[in-house]
Amino acid sequence: MTIFRSLFVAVITASALIIPVACDAATTTTWNLMNIQKLEGWNTNNLTTVNLIPQGLAISTETQGQLVKVSDIKHHVDTISITYISPSGGQGVFFWRAPGMTEEEVYQIPMTFTQSTTQQKVILNMSKVSKWDARSDRIGFILNANTQLVLQEMSFSGPSILDNIIFPLKTYFKFDVPHAYSINFLWGPLMTYSQEQLDTMYSQVPPNGDSWNKAFYALLAAGLVLVFLLKKLFHKNSIVAFFMLVAALWLVYDLRMGSEFISFARTDVRTWWSKPLDLKDFRDRSSFTAFAQTAAAFTKDKENYVFIASHGWPFWGSMQYEAYPALPVSHEADTTGIDTWIIFNRRDITTNEEGRLVLNQEPISPPGDIMMNFQPGSFVFVTR
Repeated sequence: MTIFRSLFVAVITASALIIPVACDAATTTTWNLMNIQKLEGWNTNNLTTVNLIPQGLAISTETQGQLVKVSDIKHHVDTISITYISPSGGQGVFFWRAPGMTEEEVYQIPMTFTQSTTQQKVILNMSKVSKWDARSDRIGFILNANTQLVLQEMSFSGPSILDNIIFPLKTYFKFDVPHAYSINFLWGPLMTYSQEQLDTMYSQVPPNGDSWNKAFYALLAAGLVLVFLLKKLFHKNSIVAFFMLVAALWLVYDLRMGSEFISFARTDVRTWWSKPLDLKDFRDRSSFTAFAQTAAAFTKDKENYVFIASHGWPFWGSMQYEAYPALPVSHEADTTGIDTWIIFNRRDITTNEEGRLVLNQEPISPPGDIMMNFQPGSFVFVTR
């Protein structure tokens, strides 16, 4: 018993020391070019001279050229570190060919090589680059003419083991806010692998994340294989268990979709239904609906009004609906005889000493007065 107790204590102690290190350690792929005998997986195009030396891959080019690596990175990458020596310094481009792109297509970002005869390092924060994809099969540089460079090492770092577990689970119940497209489809459960990626996931279309469908499909495939093996090797029929797995995944999906709909309703109650008119915010339209309902009163018995907003859609159509039968007119059209100007979210439009509306230091209206000031940049202006 004492032996087992000692062994148990030893295992717990070792786990306490090892697991935090494993969880904190980022996953890194390194391409080392120093002290190697053969250059493998790298291709060059239009570079004047390329030689392997103990310090790295020495490049000297009198013309613009390319250095490309055939890539097979198997993990997510949010930081790229490039170590080099460049006696000349210079400008260049870092590029990659993402999955699905043709041979001629690449994404690229500009970069600068600092002039120095000592080792330099540039860090690229790829978590801020929406088009970056670590699964790209070609990664490399375009070097400008008259560049001298010794490329020593490139390292690609991604989330730690713990991040790869925690953030996909946190992202599963991270919901988008309702948009016009939400009536037709939802993005579904997604995976992210860092706090920054989680925070900015829905800031672009499509969202910056991987689909949870991959994990669920993998579980279903593993379940089918297990059913087959149990039937083949042990003559056990586990098809019922497999359908129970399907039902469980279905319920998990349904729980998330239902929770997303409930989150939409809770947001509407909190920002719209429970607020007085002047404080109402409606989904991605902010305070516009409340503003339009208030401003529409100034268009009664009028044929037209001038409408200017920060964006055409969806504000133009919504204002037209609220103020009907009066119709909106652009300030760039003929506004003669139109006395009502409705301005939404345009802080760049002000009034001058003559009482005219001014845009880009140019008057755009006859003299008048602000009759309703809803919020900064949003008001109703009536000419005299």
